[in-house]
Amino acid sequence: MLKKHINQISYKIIGMLLSENIRDFLKNIGPYQHIGLFYDTLEGKHSILFDYLSEGLNDGKGIVYVCYEETPDEIRRGMSSFGIDVEPNEKAGNLVIHNGHEWYMLGSTIEPLRIINQWNELYQRFHKKGLGMRVTGEVTGFFNEDRVSDLLRYEYALHKILTIPMEALCSYNVNTIVKKGYSKMIMPLVKAHGMAIFTAKDNQMILEPEKTEGSDIENLLKIQI
Repeated sequence: MLKKHINQISYKIIGMLLSENIRDFLKNIGPYQHIGLFYDTLEGKHSILFDYLSEGLNDGKGIVYVCYEETPDEIRRGMSSFGIDVEPNEKAGNLVIHNGHEWYMLGSTIEPLRIINQWNELYQRFHKKGLGMRVTGEVTGFFNEDRVSDLLRYEYALHKILTIPMEALCSYNVNTIVKKGYSKMIMPLVKAHGMAIFTAKDNQMILEPEKTEGSDIENLLKIQI
């Protein structure tokens, strides 16, 4: 059983409710899609990422969470509260949780090709089990460690359309980006993805990068970029 339905309902009551268009969009993300998520609260991040990953499990996909803002155990607890059966899926190899620093860095070096090869290895592992692959990667740590140029190289190496038939949702904490003085990096990061989701307070929006202006994001997030 992939979901504990009672827990799922209770989480939705206390958590951020997703709009129907966001929920439908998450459900229908397909192979080769590279999406960016920009959020301003952990609640907003959890609501979207856990729903996205839960839909992947329900659809017979292996799921991967690379956490770089929270610890693996915090993510496990959050997933469990959302209603995902974490322990049996980890034991079965259908759910993989990695520490972001270890995943993205080799010592102090960040090599986009090495990271992409890691994604491909996981995809091949799931493929042998007859599963697709749906992943999310937190990248807030890149800002905390002032490695934003490395982050941009990695995101652009992934391309707007992925070369691996996986589904990817990269998550960005807007508050951290602004606090660290990288507001001007938001637009290049948006444009590195095929689509972008923004969630701020009660506002949730799906944007097409090629049709997005800086003023659109400024109005939504109430920041200057």
